[in-house]
Amino acid sequence: MSLPITQKQAYTVAEWMKSNFGPALDKAVKGTPFSIDVLCGIACQETAYFWLPLLKRLSAKEILARCVLDANGDYPGTKRSAFPRNTAAFRNQYGDEFADMLISEANDTRKLRGFGPQQWVYKGYGLFQYDLQSVKTDEAFFRERKWYDFDECLNRVMKELARKHKAHKDIWKAVRAYNGSGAGAARYVDNVVQFASYSGEVA
Repeated sequence: MSLPITQKQAYTVAEWMKSNFGPALDKAVKGTPFSIDVLCGIACQETAYFWLPLLKRLSAKEILARCVLDANGDYPGTKRSAFPRNTAAFRNQYGDEFADMLISEANDTRKLRGFGPQQWVYKGYGLFQYDLQSVKTDEAFFRERKWYDFDECLNRVMKELARKHKAHKDIWKAVRAYNGSGAGAARYVDNVVQFASYSGEVA
């Protein structure tokens, strides 16, 4: 099993999340089948590889703002079936101003990663990587940069997990479906299970 971060790094993620957002996490999972450790596990899998090296440089709010990750179908050698398939498709439907704002946000993150700018709209937003395909039903999240706010990100991930759990009646099947389907989703949920176990070792 290939994990994007180490066990020791997963402990750091859990400590950081629980110390910065403990009450919000506790409130979000109360009365649900999900736990804080599952949410920490999702963050470990989705974005921690990016922001762990920045913990000493950036505030929690700055880290949230810069979680604009995963190039759309523009990245060479990749393709995407969900809307938007690429930046051109997004620009065609939502216009230049919106597209250029998202490109600017992505480039601010690229700079932190040591990459040069690109004219690409990215697809993942926030600590739990809310997918840009949701712009069709939740445009304000993206247009108003709501991924800067942890509570907004938490609200989206919990809604999606609840929806998946209603369909699958199982926590880990819901987590798998949160990622998608196929072999990639199977690896995803295996990793989240492991990360959630590590998180459970952190008070």
